Amino acid sequence: MNIERKQSWFWIGGTTAVLVAAGVVAVGLSVRHARDGRESRGPTVVPVSLPASSLSPAMVPAQLPPADPSVTGTGGSPVTPEPPSSIGTLTLDRGQTHYARGEDLYRAGDYAGAARYLEADLQTRGDRYFTTYLLGLSLWKSGDIESAIVRLQDAARIDPTAVKAQLNLARVLNDAGRFTEALASTEAAAVLAPGDSAVHNVRGRALLNLGRRDEAIAAFTLAIDNDPDNAWALNNLGYALLGAGRHAEAVPPLEKAVALQPGNGTFHNNLGMAYEHAGRRDMAVEEYRRAADGGSEAAVRNSDRLGGASLTGEAGAGDPPSDTAGGGGTEPPAGS
Repeated sequence: MNIERKQSWFWIGGTTAVLVAAGVVAVGLSVRHARDGRESRGPTVVPVSLPASSLSPAMVPAQLPPADPSVTGTGGSPVTPEPPSSIGTLTLDRGQTHYARGEDLYRAGDYAGAARYLEADLQTRGDRYFTTYLLGLSLWKSGDIESAIVRLQDAARIDPTAVKAQLNLARVLNDAGRFTEALASTEAAAVLAPGDSAVHNVRGRALLNLGRRDEAIAAFTLAIDNDPDNAWALNNLGYALLGAGRHAEAVPPLEKAVALQPGNGTFHNNLGMAYEHAGRRDMAVEEYRRAADGGSEAAVRNSDRLGGASLTGEAGAGDPPSDTAGGGGTEPPAGS
């Protein structure tokens, strides 16, 4: 069989005839393989090159833009991208969402980077509690306090039963100096979780910041009743007792706080203050040294202030220690 001649018979200039000729070529080769006694494992593909000018418009393949991984949602489904000015240049692994990438960055300590991806997730998928909540924490830990407050308020609105949203909102409000609002958030959280030690601890901080020391001491005590190993509540109780002039009472909770977190410079500094006011100078100096080793600048100043001199005869004459690390201002947020 003359394959080339048979193909020329079908060349009329139309595209349909060309395709028929290609089919005849494939059939002819299949028959030849059979005659030669060789096993055929399926149709043999014969490449056919046709100039684009010979194809009808419907047969010319469309030129698709390359896939943009930054606008790929879960499972690779495309989502509508936001303007670069609002999202910026973000990269994702195949099948990865903006939320998943943001969560990875948050856990790695890149809070500013996490915030960018979580903002993008909200823009592409709308208000979602976990995205909004984690975005609030990311903004807080990256130093954008006011934006963090807005996002944590949004999270509490999306899920009014979320204790952690109210709790961490109160923490950020305390840091922002908005103590009355912080107290309101802790009271809302206490309604949802009356036995939550962390809630009562943060409530005590808000009360202490408002100058309501006795109520703060009661709140810290309640926090410890619900969790005797809440180191920050123990520290804050000791700090509040120091402020009330109840120095001997401040020692036990501060000693326990130090035992639970021996590397915390804040706790060592406050225990040093309790020892100093209780007349236990040598123990105070040792605690200030440990606090300084833990990064407490206040402890360095307190240690320098003592200067190795005896405190005998100074009680009531000199100024009391003024450098304190406060009642838990660096307390970490609740788990995400």
